[in-house]
Amino acid sequence: MGILGRLLLLLYVLAVMVALGASAGACLHLISTPVWQNELQWIISRQETLIVLAIMFLASLCLLTMALSSKKTVVNPQSDVELQKGTFNEVKVTIPAIVGVVERAALNVVGVRQVEAKVFNQSGEVPINIKLTIILGQNYAAPEISAEVKNSVNEALKTVLQIPEVPMDIKVTEVTHAVIERERRVV
Repeated sequence: MGILGRLLLLLYVLAVMVALGASAGACLHLISTPVWQNELQWIISRQETLIVLAIMFLASLCLLTMALSSKKTVVNPQSDVELQKGTFNEVKVTIPAIVGVVERAALNVVGVRQVEAKVFNQSGEVPINIKLTIILGQNYAAPEISAEVKNSVNEALKTVLQIPEVPMDIKVTEVTHAVIERERRVV
């Protein structure tokens, strides 16, 4: 709900509160019966009452549509990356597939405990841009591990998607001493 919707809701609630207060005063006999009947007769005879009622009706419709509407958020309108363009030889790969390749390649580097990858479309010679956040093991140097992660991810992307040298930002968010257990291989 935007700022205009909130302002409309504020005015609507204030008007309803005034009407409820006047009704409660009449029901509790705080306002004498001849006085509120006289005021009600005067309000009903005015043409402005119809205008106010029409405005309240329109405000009710607006608030109802705001309450019942659902905004559909589009995560990434261009969720496919085109690797080859052409009429017959068009190859597209989805962003989640690329994220999976990138995260697996980064986790293969010794010293990387956890990885989160975000892949963005871009125009130009290289169709994607990658942002990696990694959790690093305690006794490993961040610059060396970042270089190894970059090489591992670029090799995986070159093998799987045939994309050379993808630009990527690598950020170390945490250094931990916890060891993540991985499945043991039986040889």
